[in-house]
Amino acid sequence: MTLHRRTLRSRGLTALAALTVAAALPAAVTGTAQARMIGGFEVGGAIEAEYDQVGGPALGEPTSPEADAAAGGKYQTFANNAAIYWHPDTNANTVAGQIRDKFAQAGNESGKLGYPVTREESTPSGGGRYNHFQHGSIYWSVGTGAHQISGPIRDKWAALGWESSPLGFPLTDVSAAGKGDGQFTMFPTGAIYWTAKTGAHAVWGSIQADWIRAGGENGRYGYPTSDEYDYQGGKAQDFTGGKITWKPSN
Repeated sequence: MTLHRRTLRSRGLTALAALTVAAALPAAVTGTAQARMIGGFEVGGAIEAEYDQVGGPALGEPTSPEADAAAGGKYQTFANNAAIYWHPDTNANTVAGQIRDKFAQAGNESGKLGYPVTREESTPSGGGRYNHFQHGSIYWSVGTGAHQISGPIRDKWAALGWESSPLGFPLTDVSAAGKGDGQFTMFPTGAIYWTAKTGAHAVWGSIQADWIRAGGENGRYGYPTSDEYDYQGGKAQDFTGGKITWKPSN
């Protein structure tokens, strides 16, 4: 699905805005003659359109009327742990299940992620689900659960190939690293670390194992300053405190 790749490439989301012409349909028309009763509540406007497009019965009947959300938006909740959020900058998008739970932990639309800019979708590689938001993403798979990823760490992960990269799906949220001077996200086969001075770099495999044994970012090597690269018939990676090298066994 091209939107999965394109959304992050354009941080201003201008490409997404061009694709979602339906954003011109305000959620606020809910409650007028255009809205229809579903169960005990009316559903209308852009929220109704999204409800129908995702297969409304899968979301369940509404459990609330449309309500005001942050910064001029709207939202409505549904029985199967789902909600549809609308904002004039993002259109109406569905958030559901464990991704919705993680979104709530992050403060919903008032939190650091902002409004969803895609509905929940299957990952192109299969095996997972995701939503992109104004300021980050939440990815879910059976083996890893739902985790938010944002900022330079998400940019690095995207450059490596998202969940199709050697790292796979995120195992943790973006979290504080070291003495609060950096951030990291863990993955099944490695990690991405970031500081303002070093940027974001992936570390994995035998080099990561040696680095962890030496204390990780709090040890003598400090934070990574490069990704892994070819070196004298093996691999190497630079850190603020030195270089870790690896060669295959004979």
